[in-house]
Amino acid sequence: MAGKGFSILAVCASGVTARHKRLYPHCLRQACAALLIFSVLTALGCGAQPARETQGFVEQGGGAEVSGALVWPTPYQNPARTGRSSAVGPQSNEFSWTWEAGSESESWAVLAEDGSVLAGFRGRLVCLDPANGSLKWEYPTGSEAPSTCDVGPDGAIYFAAGNGIHALDSQGRHKWSFDMGVAADHPAVGKDAVYAGSTGGRLVAMDFDGGLKWEASMSGEIRSPSIDKQGNLYCSGSSFSLHAFSSDGNKLWDAYPAGDLSLGEGLYEWANTLDTPSIGQDGTIYAGSMTGPLKGSGSFPQMLPGDLAAGKLYAFSPQGQLKWSYTYPSADAAYFSIHSPSIGQDGTLYCGTTIWRVLALSPQGQLVWEFNIGEVDGECPSVYSPSIGRDGQLYAATTSGKMICITAQGLEKWRYECGNPWLSGRSRSNNMTPPPLDARGNLFSVLSEGKVLAWKGAGGQAEGGRQPAKKEGNDQRPGEKTPL
Repeated sequence: MAGKGFSILAVCASGVTARHKRLYPHCLRQACAALLIFSVLTALGCGAQPARETQGFVEQGGGAEVSGALVWPTPYQNPARTGRSSAVGPQSNEFSWTWEAGSESESWAVLAEDGSVLAGFRGRLVCLDPANGSLKWEYPTGSEAPSTCDVGPDGAIYFAAGNGIHALDSQGRHKWSFDMGVAADHPAVGKDAVYAGSTGGRLVAMDFDGGLKWEASMSGEIRSPSIDKQGNLYCSGSSFSLHAFSSDGNKLWDAYPAGDLSLGEGLYEWANTLDTPSIGQDGTIYAGSMTGPLKGSGSFPQMLPGDLAAGKLYAFSPQGQLKWSYTYPSADAAYFSIHSPSIGQDGTLYCGTTIWRVLALSPQGQLVWEFNIGEVDGECPSVYSPSIGRDGQLYAATTSGKMICITAQGLEKWRYECGNPWLSGRSRSNNMTPPPLDARGNLFSVLSEGKVLAWKGAGGQAEGGRQPAKKEGNDQRPGEKTPL
């Protein structure tokens, strides 16, 4: 899920707009100024219980199981993207350590087989010791910025950079590369294959040795998949479409909840697609819509027709039927996105947005509560869908450099603000990224300016490291609540 919150104009920066890799939101100041003419908001590119142990696997959600040794190997913890941890996360904004890369990042953190923190920065992929933030190894990527990683069942590490999918062993040694021919999305690891979508509509399945197993082609863009327990793949694409495949590449169905549209080229990569979906315990597939202007003539973008610019969350049955849709009744925003949700143990859906809010919805699509992160003019208003601790606490990162802990009842427990909502000397937002939680509840997040931050979990005993300055939030500040 990409950015999650706006108040005034903001636009997704260069090609990345969703829950990982090229779904990486940035606000652009110049674009905001241009779009103010249209008075538009545009999408940013700007309670859980303990997991059940089943035959050596940890079952965290409705998707493919994750090996018990892999605590958070992929964005939002598992192939179903439910975002739930079996550990209790930080109870305060006390830091363990911070690590500075010296270059900017376009990736999120995930955890390697041994719990090490993996993150990409311009020109290299790094592996950090989770206890103190020391550098264990790095892998050079030249001029390319590596995507968010995905870790396989044997500890192998997969990531995208430019047009390629690359595989490393657990010690950072190169295994193989696969050329997609077009800009590749962040890879997704299944039980017997590595999958990757692309901006060119090419979806590939590779075996663990880098050989091509099968491929499919779509018009427009297609994201890398979320994966259910049966190994079926669910890929979002343009325009606002969802596509289901079996693990051997057979097309199961296509869904076009906004109609079979041909909108033309978006102003950003991944604009006007559905967000990478998440999958509930009953197999329901949830996908938010990532809206954005179209390329227009001259310096003016073309607006989306009708109500397409209003972000929606869609719920689909495993057979592809639309069960329901939800849109936030925002009176002050013509353009906004709702991101695919994290999913609590009780089925509650927690969605980030690009209108400064985290929304809690029932599995039937009714608003339970909303939390406003604090509307500040001049800051990117996007909030990612949160990661969820075992106690139901939510950890929501924003594209203005904030991390906010929210209770399952929609109250603020603590927050951290980096103090730099925009990158220095640049026109992009300084994203804090959705955090993984390790087995002790320690929390890790990448900041776009080139840092990895670590917070102490409820049982974490971190050591060493430098403590970044932190800004205290008001404990137990209520969000805006709306009853069912």
